[in-house]
Amino acid sequence: MKKQFSLLIITIILLNSAFAQEYKKQFIKGNITDKTNAVREASGQEGIWLSQKAIDFVLENNEITGTDRDMDGLAVAAVLSLPNDYVSGLSEADKNQVMSKFIQLFEKFSKSNTVQIAVQSKVLALKDHMNTDAFTDVLNKFLQSSSVLSSDSSLLKSVINSLGFIGNNISFSILYNNLNDKRYSAYYPEIEQTIKKLIPVSMNEVLAIVHSKDPANTQRIFNLVKQADITTNNLCEIAENVLNDSPLISLKFEALEILNKNKWTRASNSVLSFFSNSQKDFQNGLVTEDQFVSLINSLVNISPLDAVNPLIKYLGELNVQLEYNNSVAQNVVLAVINSLGAIGDKQAFDSLLSVTYLNYPEPVLSAARQALAGLRW
Repeated sequence: MKKQFSLLIITIILLNSAFAQEYKKQFIKGNITDKTNAVREASGQEGIWLSQKAIDFVLENNEITGTDRDMDGLAVAAVLSLPNDYVSGLSEADKNQVMSKFIQLFEKFSKSNTVQIAVQSKVLALKDHMNTDAFTDVLNKFLQSSSVLSSDSSLLKSVINSLGFIGNNISFSILYNNLNDKRYSAYYPEIEQTIKKLIPVSMNEVLAIVHSKDPANTQRIFNLVKQADITTNNLCEIAENVLNDSPLISLKFEALEILNKNKWTRASNSVLSFFSNSQKDFQNGLVTEDQFVSLINSLVNISPLDAVNPLIKYLGELNVQLEYNNSVAQNVVLAVINSLGAIGDKQAFDSLLSVTYLNYPEPVLSAARQALAGLRW
C-alpha cells in the first residue's frame, strides 16, 4: 500500500514537471497568444520564470511592435501573475530591479491604459514590501505632463487613487493645485479623496496654505482636514494655525471647536489672544452671542490656568458697564461666571463677590454665589 502511494506521488511530480516543461516550450515556440496562455496557466517556480521572461520579452519588443493588443495582453498577464510572496522575499537589490521593470512597463506602454493600470495595481499590492518612491515619482511626472488631460479618464483616476496610497508631499501639492483648475472638475472627487490621505505626509504644505491667509483656500483645505483620518496632534496643530491665521471668523470658530473638543492646552496662548480680540468683535456685532459664549466656555478646557486673569478682568468690565446702566448680555456674563467657577481659582473671589452686589438678574446672582462656593482655598 505504501509502495503504491509512493508511486502515485512520484507520478504526480513527474506529470507536473512535464506540464511545466510544456508551458516553457509553449512560451518559447508559440505566438503571442500561446505565450500569454502559458503565463496564465503556469504556477510555482515555472510560473515565476514565465512571468519574468514575459516581462523581459514585452520590454524588448514593445518598440518594434508598437501599439498591439496581443502584446498588451501578455504584458498584463506577466505583471499580474508575478507572485507577490516571491517578490516580497527578494533582496532589496532584486526588488529594486523588479521595480525598475515596472517603471519601464508603465512608461513604454504609454498608449495602453490597461497595462499602466495593471502595473499600478501590482505596485499597490507590493507597497508594504518594497520601496515605491521611484514609482511615485513617475506618477507625479505623469500628472505634471502637458498631455495628462488627454489621457483616458480611467487611467487618470487610477493614477490619482494610487497616489492616495504611495503618494508624497509633492503629489499633494500637484493635486491641490489641480483643485484650483476647472479643467480637472470631473476628477475633483478622486483628487479630494487622495489629498485627504496625503495630509499626514504633507503637514508643511497644509500649513503653508493656512498661512497664505487666502479665505477660499483656507476654507477648502480645512474642510478636507476635518474629513481626513489623521492623528489628533496633526488635526489640532492645523486647527490652531487656522485660529491664528484665518481671515474668516466663522472658520476660526470651527477651529476652536476642534481645540475645545480635544482639550488642546497647547493652544492656550492662541485662544486667549482670540478671546481678547473677540471682545471688540462681539461689541461690534462681528461675533455672535452664541459664538462668544462658546469661546468663553472653551477657556475652561484649553486654558484653565492662564484664562483666570483675563476672565476676571472681563467680568470687571461687565460689572462696570452694568453700574453705568449699560446693557450686558446675560448669557455672556453667565458664561464668564460659570467658567471662573469651573476653574475654581480663588483670585476670582473679589470680582464674583462684586456681582452679588449689583443689579443683575437672579440667574446671574445665583451663578455667582455657586461659583464663590466652589472656589478652592
